[in-house]
Formats: sequence, structure tokens, C-alpha cells
Amino acid sequence: MSGSAEKAESPVPPRVDHISTEKPGLQVYDAELTTTADGGEPVRQKWYQWFAPTDTPEERRVIVKLDALIMLFVFLAYWAKVLDQSATSAAYVSGMREDLRLFGNELNYLNTTYMVGFIALQIPLTLLMTRFSASWFIPAADVIWGVLTLAQYRVTSVRQLYVIRFFIGAAGSLFFPAVQWYLGCWYKRSELSRRSAFFFVASQIGGMSSGYIQSGAYASLNLRHGIEGWRWLYIICFACTIPIAILGFVCLPGQPENPKSLFLSAREISLAQERMRADHREPRKPLTLAVFKKVLVGWHFWVLVGFAFFFSQADGVSSNSGLPLWLKAEGHSVESINTITTVSPAVTIVSAIVCGVLSDAYDAKVSLIVATALLNILASVILAIWHVPTGLKFFAFFLAGSADGIAPVVYSWANEICAGDAEERAIVISSMNTLGNTFGAWLPLFVWRTTDAPRYLVGYNWTIALDIGMLIMVFVLRSFWNREKAKLAST
Repeated sequence: MSGSAEKAESPVPPRVDHISTEKPGLQVYDAELTTTADGGEPVRQKWYQWFAPTDTPEERRVIVKLDALIMLFVFLAYWAKVLDQSATSAAYVSGMREDLRLFGNELNYLNTTYMVGFIALQIPLTLLMTRFSASWFIPAADVIWGVLTLAQYRVTSVRQLYVIRFFIGAAGSLFFPAVQWYLGCWYKRSELSRRSAFFFVASQIGGMSSGYIQSGAYASLNLRHGIEGWRWLYIICFACTIPIAILGFVCLPGQPENPKSLFLSAREISLAQERMRADHREPRKPLTLAVFKKVLVGWHFWVLVGFAFFFSQADGVSSNSGLPLWLKAEGHSVESINTITTVSPAVTIVSAIVCGVLSDAYDAKVSLIVATALLNILASVILAIWHVPTGLKFFAFFLAGSADGIAPVVYSWANEICAGDAEERAIVISSMNTLGNTFGAWLPLFVWRTTDAPRYLVGYNWTIALDIGMLIMVFVLRSFWNREKAKLAST
């Protein structure tokens, strides 16, 4: 996809005098209903605008409704997911280790069993979700996640935890790719990146807030009603997760070709369907072996998943413990370390929002990815040298927080490239995420070794190599995508 900042102008599309009040599929609408210009490219809003110039007042009301119904739920659900994910580590240092006698590598094994369930079932469950209504499948998975999280407060042995953690990993595996796929069902390509950024930011806010919530809960609830503080952490996670899942059951409007919403009128559903047809977004089809064959022989799968390998591992500086371990070695207090390390996720939040807004406004995906990779290379070079002024080292650690900021852009681009096939979108997006998690589960053991901390010389140089690979792959991806767009434009 070109990183050009140029925007084509297009007149407002013709209005439609009559649309059925029923809820038909996408195929019944006239192909004239397009809000694109110059070979199918959408007219984009400016960076400070929420709507495109061609969006009618009626369409703008639909967009606002979709934002209220979809974005509120996915944001809260992701926040709760991160809170739940961090509960086991918090419980481990809050008394679970002593109560369950976890004096060996049990915590590592617990994390491993979680990742096995997560990785093994992510693609199958994401594809299964596309066969049903996402408006109940995603919240139902959250309910299962919440119930299993609650079950952990009753465990009496680590063996019970192993089993539960496996199924928790499985239940949570589809959430991220399913939400990315679902956003691609309702939003146009010029609207996706900023919504994906809003969704992604929830994970960073969850990470920043979880420590405060868990420490406060432990301090105020330990031994309340005879329940240890670490067990209360799981109860609180359950109490946060279930109401949000219920909100999903109520709010999520199904898919455009099979809408189920209490809050969208027949006319609004019809207009939402027109928007997706105008953006060349295809509804679901039967999932057959022919679909898998088509996906696996096409370039979309291999190039996007290949790109995802480099992208998903290139955040090693911010996702590993170099900054807190360096601060500890420098003699900073625990309070100081906890405060300073919140800067990195704050940088990620700002980076994600900026990338999402600029990507939608200027279709600058390539430029944003290149800029982020170069910034990450700069940060890694500084840290690889290591013997630099303290202020420069702080700058490098904080700058590395921008590496994850392009995640909304990457997954929105995958949604756009695979827009013509709903099943391909699900396969590709889930495979991109699965590959990243698969390598992320074992690669750090060799690259980010604890014995190298806080100067992860191998890790910082590995990050430089990954970013160089990402720079190469983004231009490979753009070349393939530009050729495909040119071919589509000529037919």
C-alpha cells in the first residue's frame, strides 16, 4: 500500500431514493453506491476530522452508533483481558507461591501451559467464530474466560492451575484477531486504523493500571471473609470481566450480512451494508477446502504472515525487562522504578494514536512503518553501544516504546488487503498473531537471556536485524499490493 499523503477528491455519491426496510445481505445493493474516487480509493477525512467529506449526515449518525456499540465494548474487554492476564504473576508474588508451595519453575510452566492453549487454538477458534455471529461468540468466549479465571481462586494445587491455565489460554486466544476481523466487517479502510488504535490502546492502559488495581485490592481485601489476598485478585478479575461480556451480548450488532441489533434501525443497517459494498468488503461464504487452498497459494498469506514475523518480534526492547533492571542496578527505589517504567506504555499509546490517525487521513501506512522501524533502530543502536550519557539511555528506552504503535496500522492493512474474502481475512489475521506469539514464547529465552541483563547486547542487535528485515518486507508488501490494485483497476 502506497504511503502517499495525497488525497483524491470526489463528489458526493448519488442518493438512493428507495431501499428495502428488510435486512437483506450485501448482494442486493447497487454498485453505484460507492464513496470512492480515482480507481476505487476512498475520499479520506483530514487528520483532525472524524468523518470523510463524502459522509452524509445520515451516514455520520450510523458511524457514531457503530462506534458506541462496538468500540466501547472492545476497549473495555481488552482492558479487562490484560488485567486478567497479569493476575497470575501478581498472585504469585502475593502469597500464592507460599500457599501452593511453588518453589521451582512452576510459574514458567504455568505461563507455558497458557501459551500452548493460546497458540494451538487461536486459528481454529477464530475461524469457528466466522461461522457464527461474532456478536455472541466473542462475548461468550469472554464469559468462559471469566469463569475459568474465577475458578483459579479455588485451586489447592498447581496441577489444577495447569489445567485451568491451558483452557484460559484457549478461551482468550481468539479475542485479538477476532476483534480485528470484526472491525473490518463494519468500517471502511479509511476508518479502520484509528479504530484499531483505540482498541490497541486499551491493552496499554490495562498494563499501566493493573498493578495499582491489584496492589490496592490485596491491601484492602487480604483475609476478608477468610480468603487470601491473592485469591481475591481472581475474584476481582471475574467481577470486571462478566459485566463487560454482558455488554457485548447487548451491544455488538452481528455482521452486516446478518445483523442482530436492538439499536440500529432497518435503514441504518441498510446504510451500513451499502458502506461495506462501496468499500468492496465481501460477506462471509462457506468455509471449504477450496478456500484454504486459495489462501495458501496466494501472496496475501505468505507476505503478510512473513511481515508479521519481523513486526511482532521487533518490540523486544520495550517488552523485555531492560529498563527496570537497569534502573534497579542504578539504585532507584521500587516506587521510582514503577513510576519511570510507565513512560514506555505512554509512548506506545501516543504512537498508536498518531499512527492510526495519520494512516486513515493520508494512507501513510508505508511511511509510518518505515519511520517507526528507523526510530526503533536508533533506540537499539544507542542501547547496544550502552556506554552513553544517562539521559540518552533514558531517551532510547522510551523511544523504543513506539515500536508497538504501528500494530493498528499493520492489522488494518491486512484487513484492507484481504477485504474481498472474509474467510481469508480471518485466516491471515489470526495466522499473523499466532506466528508472533509462537516465536515470542521461546525466542526470548535465547535472545533476551536474563544473564545478559540489563545490557542485552544480543537482544538489541537482534532488534536492529528485525527492523532491517521489516524495512525490506514492507516494500515487498507494498510492491505486491500496488500490483494487485493496478490489476483490479484495469479490469
